[in-house]
Amino acid sequence: MITMKTAGLAFFIATALTAAAPAGATGLSIEDQCDAAAASRHDRARNPAFPPVADGRIKLGVALSACREAYNAGGRARFAFQLARALEQGGQVLAAQELYREAAEGGHTVAMVRYGQLLQKGGDPAAAHALYRQAAEAGDRLGAYALGMSYRDGIGTAADAGKAAEWLNAAAADGYEIAALVADFPQPADDVVDGTP
Repeated sequence: MITMKTAGLAFFIATALTAAAPAGATGLSIEDQCDAAAASRHDRARNPAFPPVADGRIKLGVALSACREAYNAGGRARFAFQLARALEQGGQVLAAQELYREAAEGGHTVAMVRYGQLLQKGGDPAAAHALYRQAAEAGDRLGAYALGMSYRDGIGTAADAGKAAEWLNAAAADGYEIAALVADFPQPADDVVDGTP
């Protein structure tokens, strides 16, 4: 019994030390560790050498450590965005929202969309619409989708079926499959944006 407890404690300590290993221990740069742990499929700025990480599947320990370190080292808006994704999944929505804002102000288009979603949910649809427009006009397909839905449902702007179709078709043409489905069936939905980046 005591041997079993000792073995369990040893396993716990070894696991904790492995999770807390320094950046170089994996052979990847801290930026690559952040990309591997928290990059969104919608983020075209992410390192394509690593597969994207789906919402809810971020490995929080690694992502929070690596992305925070990359961000603190003067990392680009991409690392602020990825750190925000990890914080949001970990339930720290206010801290995540601040980082989404920062990344959006740094020109990160997917962060613009996610920050807009949070603002919309918080009761500021006009600010959300402006962020969706900014992302869409910068060529972001998720931004085009969000803007199209915003026009379709009159979120933060007057409803405009023509502009909705224009932006939804732009998102679909750029490979965002959900936009193609919505453009084909333009009845109003409950949410402006499906899922999170």
